[in-house]
Amino acid sequence: MANNKILYVVVIVLVLAVIGGGLFFFLSNKGTQKEIGTGQQTPASPSATPTSTSTPTSTAEQAMVDCSGATDPSCFINRMNGCLPVTAKMTATDSTTTIDITILGIENNKCHFQRKINNVLNLDCYFPKGTMNMDTLDQTFGNDKGLQKVVDDACRPSGW
Repeated sequence: MANNKILYVVVIVLVLAVIGGGLFFFLSNKGTQKEIGTGQQTPASPSATPTSTSTPTSTAEQAMVDCSGATDPSCFINRMNGCLPVTAKMTATDSTTTIDITILGIENNKCHFQRKINNVLNLDCYFPKGTMNMDTLDQTFGNDKGLQKVVDDACRPSGW
């Protein structure tokens, strides 16, 4: 019963974040990129990032950016879409459940994603390049976006 309540709270928080982020993303000017914490412009899409693993990227791009306090959802979304290191912390409406979502970057040509609930790792994923986006993130929280197979193939709950 308590686990179901936590799951519902997590889903509600994520849906609200996705809706707010989606509205901001679609209403903002897509032609310009806002500079984010590192002083580097973030690519608009995964295809804009280097595809070769031997191509060096700047140190600033590879630095972890904390978007927890950002009022602009694109802080997290832009870096996630490029599989650049980024983290965000959310607090559920119950004010006791915390959710940490982190993109660790490219590892073995895959995008490494982790989710912690109340500081306990409960999901560890390695998404094929180009598949980590808002729909995939939403699917990891159980919101059907038609990507369950992608999530099942890429993720394993903690303890496996």
